[in-house]
Amino acid sequence: MRQQLRRLVDAHPVATFFALAYAISWLAWLGPVLGLAEPIRTLGFILGGYGPALSALVVVWAGSDSVRAWARQIVDWRVAPRWYVAALTIPLVLVALTSVGLELVGTSVDPGLLPGRASLVLVSFVSIALVGGGNEEPGWRGFALPKLEERYSPVSATLILGVVWALWHLPLLATGPTTFHGLAEFVDLAPSIGVRILNIVGIAFILTWIYNETGSVLLAILAHAGFNTANSTLVPLPLDVISAGDSTTVLAVTTVAVWVIVAVLFATTRGQFGYETEDSAARTWTAEHSSEGQ
Repeated sequence: MRQQLRRLVDAHPVATFFALAYAISWLAWLGPVLGLAEPIRTLGFILGGYGPALSALVVVWAGSDSVRAWARQIVDWRVAPRWYVAALTIPLVLVALTSVGLELVGTSVDPGLLPGRASLVLVSFVSIALVGGGNEEPGWRGFALPKLEERYSPVSATLILGVVWALWHLPLLATGPTTFHGLAEFVDLAPSIGVRILNIVGIAFILTWIYNETGSVLLAILAHAGFNTANSTLVPLPLDVISAGDSTTVLAVTTVAVWVIVAVLFATTRGQFGYETEDSAARTWTAEHSSEGQ
């Protein structure tokens, strides 16, 4: 039975991972979707966020890859300091571009609101890294991305992963348990979901670059947490405006800013997003997990 399962997983590792990630997360999110009482609602939301990581662990364990090699990159902190700087400052660049864009479309921003949010930013960053987004990365970038890049170009691999990742959020988009995902009324989802999908796919390209350049899921976790924190607390607008159901303008401007960053990365890396660098994550991970036992 184990050998049959291994052959199935080895033949279709990414498809198996995607299906399992959706199954775990969407089942866990039935609590929030159905409006069940606490603590079931919150516990379901938290467990669902770990769906990609749990499914990656299952697929790696069931297949021929090395659990040790997969797990090692999650805690791999030994990367050049400049990549820590990149992972933590690109979200700030995004906020700066968003602020400029908001001014251009007639929405005044107030940088004076930000100094009082220092403690909120720290708490938000840590919680998002652990349970609000960063915890997804062992699956998306730690497993699916290098597998896809074995068969597709970095751009194609990221487009596939980005769309799957974006659509995985649909129950959260409908129920809004966090300010990053939340929309106030279901009727408002139609015009907003398309923009949010473009936003998430754009972020996927930036995380591809971070991961490919470092081979570290930890750096992807930090960058992911940085983007979510920046979007929810560092845009220089009142917090109720950022999280309001009518914040489509903020979302649209942020999405344009994301794709400006993606365009710059595409041009400077010649469309490779770090895949051809010496310590390319995809090549390193493939070499390690093919040579080690479980």
